Amino acid sequence: MKNILDTLHDYTERTPGTAILFDETNPKGYTYAQFDDMTGRVYGFLKNIGIGKEDFVLINLPRGVLPIIAMVGIWKAGAAWALVEDTYAPERIDYIRKDCGCKFELNVSNWDEVMQTAYLAGHEKADDHDAAYAIYTSGTTGNPKGVLHEYGNLQRAIESIRVNGENPFTDKDSLALLAPMNFVASVIVILEVLSIHCGKMYVVSYTTIKNPAALAKFFLFKRITITFLTPSYVRMLGNQTGPFLRMLFVGSEPANNLYNKDLDLINIYACSESGFAVGVFPIDKSYETCPIGKPEVDTKMMLLGENGSEVDDGQTGELCFENPYVRGYINLPEESGNAFVDGFYRSGDLARQDEKGNYVLLGRSGDMIKINGNRIEPAEIEAAVKNALGIDWAAARGFENNGKSFLCAYYTADIEFDADELRKALERRLPYYMIPSYFIKIDKVPLKTNGKLDRKSLPEPDMSDFVSNYVEPTNDVERALCDAMAKVLKLQQVGIHDDFYELGGDSLASINLVTECESTLPLLNAGIIFRGRTPEKIAQLYAEQEQNSDSSPDEQNALAMQTEHPLTQEQLYMIDYQLYTPSSTMYNLFSVMRMEKGLFEAEQVAQALETAIKAHPALLTTFFFQDDNLMQHYTPEVFQSIQVERLTEFEFRFVKDTLVYPFKIVGGRLYRCRVFETEKYIYVFFDVHHSLFDGTSMKVFLGGVGKAFMGAPIDPDYYYLMLQRREDAENTKFYEESRKYFEEKYDNIEWSSYPVIDHQSRANEMGELFAPLGIEQAQMRAVERAYKISRNEFFITVAALAISIYNNAPDIKLSWIYNGREDMQNMTTVGLLFRDLPIGIRFKDNETLRNVFYDVHDQVQKGIEHSCYPYVDIHNQVGGGESAYLLYQQDIRDMGGADGLPVETVDVRQNQAASQTILDMEILDGSDGLQLMI
Repeated sequence: MKNILDTLHDYTERTPGTAILFDETNPKGYTYAQFDDMTGRVYGFLKNIGIGKEDFVLINLPRGVLPIIAMVGIWKAGAAWALVEDTYAPERIDYIRKDCGCKFELNVSNWDEVMQTAYLAGHEKADDHDAAYAIYTSGTTGNPKGVLHEYGNLQRAIESIRVNGENPFTDKDSLALLAPMNFVASVIVILEVLSIHCGKMYVVSYTTIKNPAALAKFFLFKRITITFLTPSYVRMLGNQTGPFLRMLFVGSEPANNLYNKDLDLINIYACSESGFAVGVFPIDKSYETCPIGKPEVDTKMMLLGENGSEVDDGQTGELCFENPYVRGYINLPEESGNAFVDGFYRSGDLARQDEKGNYVLLGRSGDMIKINGNRIEPAEIEAAVKNALGIDWAAARGFENNGKSFLCAYYTADIEFDADELRKALERRLPYYMIPSYFIKIDKVPLKTNGKLDRKSLPEPDMSDFVSNYVEPTNDVERALCDAMAKVLKLQQVGIHDDFYELGGDSLASINLVTECESTLPLLNAGIIFRGRTPEKIAQLYAEQEQNSDSSPDEQNALAMQTEHPLTQEQLYMIDYQLYTPSSTMYNLFSVMRMEKGLFEAEQVAQALETAIKAHPALLTTFFFQDDNLMQHYTPEVFQSIQVERLTEFEFRFVKDTLVYPFKIVGGRLYRCRVFETEKYIYVFFDVHHSLFDGTSMKVFLGGVGKAFMGAPIDPDYYYLMLQRREDAENTKFYEESRKYFEEKYDNIEWSSYPVIDHQSRANEMGELFAPLGIEQAQMRAVERAYKISRNEFFITVAALAISIYNNAPDIKLSWIYNGREDMQNMTTVGLLFRDLPIGIRFKDNETLRNVFYDVHDQVQKGIEHSCYPYVDIHNQVGGGESAYLLYQQDIRDMGGADGLPVETVDVRQNQAASQTILDMEILDGSDGLQLMI
């Protein structure tokens, strides 16, 4: 019988140059020929080292297309695979490696060697009952358990995805893979797409997946037509699915009360023990309890009662289905014997059949927990907690509250421990979604009449137990803050002395708190919350803010747009140097972006850009002199409509190098935007002076362009309110206190602030260096989790340490850039909002790196707290003057890539000048890992 490997061979011979698999490291995609070549090299390598039938290979590669290449290469060798992700705890990976009897591990350290192996054509012939792969899921023994699937399930998976008997995929479809790659849903989707000639699949990064707005743009610009999501994520995504998505498969959790008339919603029932879609149900309306449908592939199903016999029609029973190509759980014969009986798998799901014969799930018959689509056996959590605390008894239970799923762990031992430290210990053994949110001591274990744990009687955590001694509000502002904090943090009550951040608040929660208080406390911002922390102190700071205003942010912004404002110190810093080097374009933030014709019409692109430009007042701002002082004001008449310019590719090669030239700083328009259309491409040129635009502005602006494309409203921009607030801050006591903080903290110390210059030249010349750091994103995230620091804080510390070693000096001072977006208004604002802030580190002998990280973290927080004062105004006077700069730039240097747009940037000529600062160190998120630009 023809299998997926034969199918891929046929497709490769027919259309070798067609790209079919894409990820964010290779957006141009892998063609059939490339895919065949790379899988053939994996096959050849494995055969050379004696890997074949019934041998397991562990796949431990970064998320993307490479794991799929590894899967197919292993299948070509007739062997089997198990896959782990870099989000797994090391102990979990070690356990899986040993449990599956791994003969070889494919990972980043040996991948290049594998790819150097000679290509081997063809594939080994595998029997339907040979081992093909193992899916590891949460286990009742305290460790994950592996479900061993045979080769017969590969074709069965492909045939199971049918809607009313028809294959829903076509060669015109582009599918986005969002689920973890070791989920059975991912295996089914991968096989299905590979079985369609010219079917395209994009493996989406977790960074994009976790950001609904970024994912919506990804769907739009990659023209995604089909994907698989959990119902909870579909609800969070809302209607931000773009114009191209036509079919959405949902599963892993109940699809209750879910419907979208603009999409074909398909409910899929599958599990780690199936390997194929057991049930398929087109959702034609919102169901209080959504059916999972019936199998599309020939599969026997039945519902068993407690006595082990089939239930009568319409009655509830345990859902069981036939699965001839699953052997059971690896190394767990007793558990396999209980779950796989006479060729049927006992799912543990309670179900009934409706009048149309569709199966409807009604819950679990056992103790299993579902958290955001992840299936969890509480025993694995319980074993980890007992091990970490050294206790004899622990239990775990899942809860859902206000649409949020969370875990709680229980214990009876009379012990004391730090919950944060316990979570750190559990992270070494459990994946993130299995870490309990709460730990509760109970006096008595609730039991059923048969003497077993009554899990449903374990108490739901009362969040007020995690609050300090309650002190009630004394006024309306405190009351509003207490109520809003309780709502945002999902607590029963919050007192005026409770610390918002100690209760679990973070930067995102602070924005949610601002939103929650929008109607009652319209002047509240995240900066006030950060400085105040408790309702009592926040209320005091809010009262000070209120004294200076009696109108809403929108009204204040409108009023501020009618008056002139002085340039900020950061703007003056740039303009001073720009006027000193008038022919330089070093402060031009420009990009020429090229996109394929066909995604949008050129006029559509121009219209979206016009809409975004008009939505951001900073772009329509001009500078002028008033009494020898540079001022700025809103000048909407400088807006220039964008007419599409049509020319040939040959002509554009010459035009592009004339686009970038210095702006007229005084009285001139400080942005330029043009759209060109040639016979092959659409080109967008955008240029803006840095004094009105920063790196975060680029993301805000491109986000607005994306919303304009989708016909959605652009978030309001509060640039002039930001200017007014910074001017008002100058008249406050805290402004002077902040200046004093910087002076006392960093002055009167002989700092070493940049690498010692090793030459006598007085020439000021520009030099630039790019260097890969050899740090993958997953490695960086692991460090951030381990030390509980931000990426900015990590690289500030590393840069200071490097200069300390280079200069042989213990006391190092650097500057870093804070984006200045401390409230909800600034988050959607375009402008030069960043603040220059200092960090001073005094390295001592025998001091741990962890302590240095703590010190840097503290300075970063205090610097943000006092950032109302522009440190740039005194940074040349405090602590030795000029210093090197460290900037974590993410991916903003590539204007297109920064927002996931399907574009390429085009190099153009510019007139650079030497940097105004002695040394800039920029950390960039590159496709091949982190990069350093000096």
